[in-house]
Amino acid sequence: MRKIIFTAIFIFTLLIQNLAGAVDYNSIDWGNAPRIGDKQTFINYIQNCENNCVTRIPVVFTNGLFVNVEECLKITKNSQYVNITWWNDSSGRPREALYELSIYPGARVAYAYLTGDNSILSGEEWQLYNVAVRIVNEANQKPTTLLKEHYIHEKITEMVTYYNTQINSKTPRHCNAIGALIDGRANCQGYADSFYMLGKMLGLNVGKMSGRANNESHVWNTITFGDGRIYAVDVTWDDASFTFADSGEYNNYIYFNAPLEIMQTTHSWEAAYNPTLYPQIDGRYFYYTKEFDDTGGRFFAFHSSTAENALGYIAQRIARDGWRLSWGMAPYDSRYADVKFALNRLVKEILPNRYHWYGSVKMNVATRGNWIYYTVDAKKNN
Repeated sequence: MRKIIFTAIFIFTLLIQNLAGAVDYNSIDWGNAPRIGDKQTFINYIQNCENNCVTRIPVVFTNGLFVNVEECLKITKNSQYVNITWWNDSSGRPREALYELSIYPGARVAYAYLTGDNSILSGEEWQLYNVAVRIVNEANQKPTTLLKEHYIHEKITEMVTYYNTQINSKTPRHCNAIGALIDGRANCQGYADSFYMLGKMLGLNVGKMSGRANNESHVWNTITFGDGRIYAVDVTWDDASFTFADSGEYNNYIYFNAPLEIMQTTHSWEAAYNPTLYPQIDGRYFYYTKEFDDTGGRFFAFHSSTAENALGYIAQRIARDGWRLSWGMAPYDSRYADVKFALNRLVKEILPNRYHWYGSVKMNVATRGNWIYYTVDAKKNN
């Protein structure tokens, strides 16, 4: 029987190439390898192995089933790349296969933390482990699950600058949590690996999704709450999306516990390999959270019934509370989606007429589906 070996790496594209070398067929205990003849059983089995950091996985296929590298990478969300060696049966169809996974460092650190098995960690992963433990201990001081989640979201955006370049390596550092939290630069994989690691360590039910955004391959996270509702968290797209003069960079939170109605406006994915997102905005979406009331609006933002009301509330916060930064969302209105119109309404009418407030204001306006999002930073005249 002829042996065929393929390797793939997922950075933003899939690279499949022939490899030299061989795996000894007789070195594998095929008697204890599972017999799998349907796709869903394979998905469940390979994901369970991946979640437990099992990296060498023999499978005996039946019913003509075979899962190739590209498809396996869509299934194994926490593997940077996959090697597959397979052996054909007498009819020439793949039958026995050995899957060798390279688990993301963040997933390995989370597994080590949760199980106490630190023996799997490399030197760099130990360094990452120590950084992660510090962040998780800080996050655990927050009183609610949403504030814990918000803390790690903020910590990642604070520590990481987006960076992406093609490197001739299976495991470029910027494509995982080592690059993100130690080097301070990462692509979407590094952001997602970091959020997955920290979320798991906090006891949150987090995962990953993969698909496309801006016509490029993209990876982001999911979070599932106790009632089974699943939301998306895209820390990459939330990071450093708004800048005011020399006061620093701020985040939008459009993709913080985002439901289907938000994600489908900018992201796309294959449903067969990804979880089903909750359809509509609810109280876990950043701008709708109860934590806004509990913390006086310092961390969580607000939603309004109209765009005019949103601007009014932003003006109130600027004038009354002295906060420079305000976030808000409102139902879509074509006039108020125009940043010039909305900014003039805020600065030239609402702030001076209602509050006698004068100063410099910068506004960012984003639209997603049926919603407008405002980020406003204000600085009062001396």
